Parts: sequence; structure tokens; C-alpha cells
Amino acid sequence: MRAAFLLVVCGVLAGCGRPGAEWVRADGKTTSSLEALHGTGPQDIWAVGELGTVIHWNGTAWSVMDTGTKVDLHAVWAVDRANAWAVGEQGVVLRWNGASWSRVDVGSDDKLTGVWASGPSDVWVVEDSLSSGGLLRFDGKTWTRRSVTGSSSTPVRVWGSGPNDVWVTLEYRDELMHWTGAGWTAERPDIGAHPWCEDLGAGGDGELLTLCKVVTEKRVVLKGPGGWKLLPMDEATLEASYYWAGIWGAGSELWAVGEYGRVHHFDGKEWTEELGEDLDVPDLKDVWGSSGADVWAVGDEGLVIRRTPAESD
Repeated sequence: MRAAFLLVVCGVLAGCGRPGAEWVRADGKTTSSLEALHGTGPQDIWAVGELGTVIHWNGTAWSVMDTGTKVDLHAVWAVDRANAWAVGEQGVVLRWNGASWSRVDVGSDDKLTGVWASGPSDVWVVEDSLSSGGLLRFDGKTWTRRSVTGSSSTPVRVWGSGPNDVWVTLEYRDELMHWTGAGWTAERPDIGAHPWCEDLGAGGDGELLTLCKVVTEKRVVLKGPGGWKLLPMDEATLEASYYWAGIWGAGSELWAVGEYGRVHHFDGKEWTEELGEDLDVPDLKDVWGSSGADVWAVGDEGLVIRRTPAESD
């Protein structure tokens, strides 16, 4: 039965079944496009997208959740099973309390593009409006606007390792802003000509992971105690990287996803294309996993796919 199911899925997803892993299509219970993905473990994963769509994986199946809104949602972050946040258009911020989603008034009508939290009392939201400050922060009781001082560009994404280590990418700028707890500092990745960094996340050993556009290519950059470093890429991967939209890492491994169902994997030494370009497959927008053995990706038209190690691994 499993072999027959994979055969059907591989007919849809080019590259499925290549040595080392299997990517299978899951029933996400929606046809709405999905833009972001995050969770706390293999039995608690959230995905959000257009028209207020929120779906949840409980370890067995995906289900559609009632959010009470029809605006597009752009980002999601789960702290634990009783605390998750989703943000989107028109200043919409939604909070999951373990039983239901409800809207939180943060005093904004602007587009919200990112959310990250170190805990229930430390939540950061990116506001697509430089004039109003660019960031909103929740301390467990109240929301306040936080200006990214030292920058003249609109924030795009936010990620951190703790309350005093928060990073923000900026629109069309070759620097990131770093919150240290005492103030903001600008840091420019020393990787070449004018990198514009987009996605953010955690690399191995507590490193900052970011996806940066450099001219017509996208490069994966890590920031650790030794400074900034580029991950090596072969010519074919560099060419394909232009179409990447999201990246996620676990230990020394990384996955990148993008247009037409593309998926690339870095095993700590080299990149491989796990799913190639297929014009019949919707674009993938984000990737996340509970571990390197359980990785998910979501995208347009409700596309949800899951990577599991090959049985021989």
C-alpha cells in the first residue's frame, strides 16, 4: 500500500524517491496557499497562509483551525503547545492559548511580516512600516513599539536565540540589525558585494542562519563566534538558489525550498537536489522540521510535503 501511495506522489513531485530520503505529499485539508511553518515537536506543527488559513498537525493528521479572520497570514511561531502566534495583513495578530485562536489588539493596521518569541513574555512582531518603528514587542502584559535605531530601512524578518540576542533583516539593505538587550547594532555579512538577507533561523551550534541574495544568486550564511561564513555551493546549486524562498537547519544539515517544488539538502559537506523543478508543482514557501528525520515544507495551493529518511537509512 505504501509503495503504491509513493508511486502516485512521485508522479506529482519530480525527484521523489531519490536515494537517501522520500518526500511524500500530505493532506493539509486546504487548497489555500500556505506561506509559513513552525512547531514545537513532531506532534505540534502549525502552517498559516491566505484568507486566514491555519492548519495544525497533531502527529497523525492535519486539521483546519478556526481563526475568525479572512486576511492573509504571513508568519507563525510556536513557543509551546499552549502558546503560538500568527501575524498577517491589516495588523492582525492571532494567539493560540492551547484551545483556540483569538485576535489580539496590538494597535496596528499595517501589514505584519514576521513573528518570533523566546517565551510567552517575549514576543517580537515585524511591522511593514518604518514610520511607526518597524517592530512591536510583547512583554507578557503590554505591546510597545520598538524602533530599530540606526537603520533607515523597513524590517522584514525577525529571529533570535533569546531576549538579548535578536536579529532583524532589512528591506533592500546589506546589513542586519542586532538587538543585544542594551541597544541595536548594525552588522554587515562579510560575504561579498551588497548581500540582501531575507530568511532567518538557527544553524548548528547556536549559529545564526540567514539566506542572502547576492546579485542573481542566493547564499546561505552562518554567523557564529568566529564571524560570518558562507556555505560552499557547487555551480548547479548556485544557479538554482535564485529560486529559493525558505531555509531551515538541524545540526549540520540544511534544507532550502523554492519555486516549482524545488528542495535542496546540505548534509554538512555538499548540496544535493532532492526535488527538482517541476512546472506542474506549486511553489514551496517555507520549510521546518522537528528534527532532521522529520522535515516538512508548505506552499501554494495548499501544498504540504514531508521528508522522511529512506527505509535503508
